[in-house]
Order: sequence, then structure tokens, then C-alpha cells
Amino acid sequence: MQAHFARSARICLRRGVRWQGIHTTAVSGRGRAGLYMFIAGGGLVGAAFVLPPVYQDILEECDVPGASTSFGAKGSKVSTGKDELDTITWGANQYHTVSTDASYNPKSPSPFRSMSGAGVALRDLAFHEKHAACVDASGDIYQWGDGFFDLPSDSQSSPGPALTLSGKDIIAITLSQYKVYALSRSGKVYVLSSKQKAQAVTDETPGMRSSWWSVSWLWNAKPNIDHVELLPEPKRQQSEKFVSISAGRSHILALTSHGRTFAAPVTSFANSHGQLGMRKVQLTSSSQTSLSTRMPVELLPNALVDPFARFAPAVRTISPAPTVSPPTTTTAPRDETLDETDIRYCDMLFEVPSLKGVDVAQVVAGSRSSYVRTRKEGRVLGFGANEFGQMALGGAYTTDFVPAPTEIILTRGYPGGTNVKCIDVAAGGDIVYFTVETSKGAVPTSSDINIDLLAAGMGQFGSLGNAGYIQAQGTPVKVKVISGVKEYNEVTRSNQPLACKLVSASPTGHTIVLLDTFQLDGNVHAQNGDQTRKGRDVLVWGANSNYQLGLGKRSSMAVPTPLPSVSFIGGYDVDDQLNRMMARERTVSALTDLKGKKVAKNAKVEQSVVAGWGCSAMYWKVVQ
Repeated sequence: MQAHFARSARICLRRGVRWQGIHTTAVSGRGRAGLYMFIAGGGLVGAAFVLPPVYQDILEECDVPGASTSFGAKGSKVSTGKDELDTITWGANQYHTVSTDASYNPKSPSPFRSMSGAGVALRDLAFHEKHAACVDASGDIYQWGDGFFDLPSDSQSSPGPALTLSGKDIIAITLSQYKVYALSRSGKVYVLSSKQKAQAVTDETPGMRSSWWSVSWLWNAKPNIDHVELLPEPKRQQSEKFVSISAGRSHILALTSHGRTFAAPVTSFANSHGQLGMRKVQLTSSSQTSLSTRMPVELLPNALVDPFARFAPAVRTISPAPTVSPPTTTTAPRDETLDETDIRYCDMLFEVPSLKGVDVAQVVAGSRSSYVRTRKEGRVLGFGANEFGQMALGGAYTTDFVPAPTEIILTRGYPGGTNVKCIDVAAGGDIVYFTVETSKGAVPTSSDINIDLLAAGMGQFGSLGNAGYIQAQGTPVKVKVISGVKEYNEVTRSNQPLACKLVSASPTGHTIVLLDTFQLDGNVHAQNGDQTRKGRDVLVWGANSNYQLGLGKRSSMAVPTPLPSVSFIGGYDVDDQLNRMMARERTVSALTDLKGKKVAKNAKVEQSVVAGWGCSAMYWKVVQ
């Protein structure tokens, strides 16, 4: 053990790390990362972050550049003034979603200048393949990227973020290929196009549908861009509003404050694997001038339309697929009058029939799958694609899709008598993560409670986090390093389970986690006269072909790896002494939106992360 400590100390000393301060938080657990204190000459001289043997060599000098290495393009250093907040991005930038600078280097995290500055924090940030969007502190939406500006693929640069939807007090957004869905503070869901040209309001644009209490007709006001409010069917109850939204590749889920689950198709493939939770919906034809008349459509899963679609031609000749006559009350989903790119393709949200009466606390959409978590019991129901085991129904369940909400049993990997409750779900692409709280006994104490992160689905690039590269995983497995970790609380003098503050899963196979490792002794670090709390470790793993893990190399990682701070050194919001990136929480004297307008005083902001389409970002988020 002493040799292990000495080796870590030599590594830190060779990198020129200054030994200052005392970090008294301890981390326990087998094979876990921890903070160890070094004592020499009878006194405490410093501390170092020691990695477990499973990835001890990740932060070796040969893998991560030294502190003296210059990263990024010229002039890409982050801000250093008081109240300066930087949005830092890295990874793929083929369509200028991560940076609008032609000299951008994907290997090194660089500040996104248009979303950085004094007091500039965001409410939400999202990336798709060819376009991106954010919500500033005023609740206005900004969009950018080659897909948004309709630029050629070989363009060397792209304009910065452009203001689109304003005045709606948006708090969250989610993206699809052709549309941007936005949730307002008042609980309304809006949809706008992902292309700037399609947002133009002309005389031929259909009238904006709004709620009955809207008074915009008094002054005949026109919207700044073309957008539509999605109305629920059946209608919301009194005081009920939408509180969260999540979009997959071709469908969107929405949750109300009363625990009701709604869904809507984004394209005709919205129910290709049963991920919509229903078959019959109503779509709007582009040839119709009145929006009050809709077309009833039945969206069947692919396996029901052609059960032998994946068989060889010889087999199909011997056993042809049965002919299924479409009902007379429905219309084929590939009707020529239905434009999937139009924001009015489906202007309604339909309640999932099989989830009526189920009190849901969270809805999450994967690329072709859907998950809901119940409020009281902490159970999880899933429906949709299952080719890679992302439904987590076990290795014996080999069906390609699950057409109806089915409970996911999370107790399989635990001894009998263990209480398992899911407290969070995250999904991206073909993988899903469950944050579960386990305990034994009727009245467990804090020391008896453990928190694990389970993963299931596509793990070809290490996304499962279990030190393996498995293409399909139907039984949930524990993510190494961060499952079962406990942190010592100096106030209560006891070990407490360490949970994940945020799990962000990318559609392209990498994951970023924020561990809620804030110091429990109330220690606050002062810097430049500002009181700042720091302590949320940032860990990354999974696919890394576009340097989206921020490690300076392209090899994928199959275990959670601390994000080194070497690439971020030089900024006000970066700590280079611990040699790893730690998200912070602070208070700024003035909160500013992207137009430079001061929104609030003494506002609380925190650093958050997002795993985008082959890219990653760390930004300051408004604590709402």
C-alpha cells in the first residue's frame, strides 16, 4: 500500500502539482478512487487522488499531456475575470455545432465564446448531429449549426447562435432531426423547426394555435418565428401542467405534474419498435388548409407489418408474410400529404393508454425506446427496441421489441431480501442507466444504504462501464468505480452513499457523470473574492472516436475515468491542483442572458455537463 501511495505521489510531483490545502473527504469501497493524505516529518504535507488498479494507468504521463502543454487553438483560453462563466466544448465539430471557429481543435476543450462571459449562464443546452440549441437565462432559445443555417457540408465556418423563439420563458429543450421541442415554465410544450428557413413567418403560414386564455388577438401580434404549441389529448386537468420532456429518434415523451405520461410521433417511424406506447394517433395533412381536421393513422411496429423482414429471401419465399389489410379508419403512414419535416406533422400529445392511472415521476426516451419511473415505489417500466437488451429484461428475453410497458426487474443481481428502488433513469442511443438505492431490513440506517449505477444495452464501445466491450447486455450490470461508493460525513461522523448528481448519455455511445461529491463539512473555497463550492467529480467513459471524452486520445474507455483538468488549466472556473475536473457551484453578482441583459442579482449557478452527438460540453447552468 505504501508503494502504491508513493507511486501516485511521484506522478503528481513530476507534473508540478503544488501541495496546498487539506482535503479531508474520504472515499471508501473496493476498487474505488479515493483521496489519500500524505504525511512526512510528522506533519500533513498534501493529498493526492489515487486511482484504483483497474484504471491506474489512465492518467499516466504517456496518456495525458503535462501541465505545461499548450492546448487548443491560439487565443482559446477561458476567461479569468470576476463572475466570468465559460461554456467549454470538445469533440466532433463537422457541422459546427461545438464551435464556429475554423481553427477549432477537437482534442482540447475550448470555450464557446458566444455562450461565455460575465454572468452568462444557461438554462439548458442540447446537441444533435447537424444542429444545436440552448436556452439562455431569460428563457429564449438560440440555435446554430450547419443544419440550422442550411450550409454545405464542406463549409469552413458557420455563424454563431441565432435567437429564434423568445418571450416564452423556456426552461428545457430536447432535439430531433427536424424539430426542436421546448418546455416553458408555465407547463406548455412548443415545437419549432431545426432549420432557419422553415421558421420564417409569411402570409401563407397557418395561424398560430394558442390556448383559449391568450390575448394576443387584441393587438394582432405576429410571432417572431413559426412555432406550434402541442395540446394534450385528453385535456389537462385544472392546475396540471407539463414538467418534463424527452425526445428519441422519432418520438417524444412528456410528463405532467399529475404523473400522466403523454407521447407523440415525430416521424412515421415513431412506433417502429413499439416505443410510442400506442398505435392510433392523429396527424395533420399538409394539403389541408384547416388545422381542425386531422387524419387518423395507425402506426404499426415493423415486426407486425412484416414479421419476416429480417429473414433471408429463400425463407421468405417458403413462408411469405401474411397480408394485413389496413383498417378503413386509418391512413397509411407514408401518405404523400404528410410532411415529417413540418412542425405541424403532429400538433398533439396523446396520453399513453396503458399508463393511465400510473403515477409516473420520470419519463426518458432512448433512440428507439421509452422508460418511465413510478413515483412512490421507484419501479421502472420500459417499451420499445430490444435488439441490444436495452429493455433490461434479462438474457433469456430475446425479442427484438417490447410493444407495451413492461416492468424491468432490477433485483436480479442482488441477494434475496434486498430492497431495490430506482431513483433515476438515463438513456441515450441503445443504452440505459438506472440509479438504484439498495438496503436491507424494514428500517435501514444511512450506513445500510448503498447506491449503484446499473447499465444495460449496447456496450460495444465500453458504454456499460463494467470494463468490458459487450455488444448486447440484457441483464443490468453495475458500472464499476462509482457503484457502491460511500463518502465520509464529518458532521455526522458516518459513511453516506455517494449518488450521481447527473448522468448524461450520448446517442453516439459515450457517457458523462457528475458525482455528487460536495464536501459535507460545509467547507467553502474563496477565490477572487467569490465564495465557490467545488467537489462534483466529472467521470467519462464509452466511445471516443471524436475525442469526445476529453482525454486527449481516441481510445475508448470501458470504465468511468476522471476528466483530467490539464486541458482546462488557466481559467477562473478550473482547479488545477487536484489534477482532475470538478464541477462547481457558485453565486454571481449579476446573471446575464445572451443579449447582455441583466436578468437577476446574486443568482446561484452550477456547472453541468451534456453528452452530445459525438461531442461533450460543460456549462454553467442556472439553478431554478
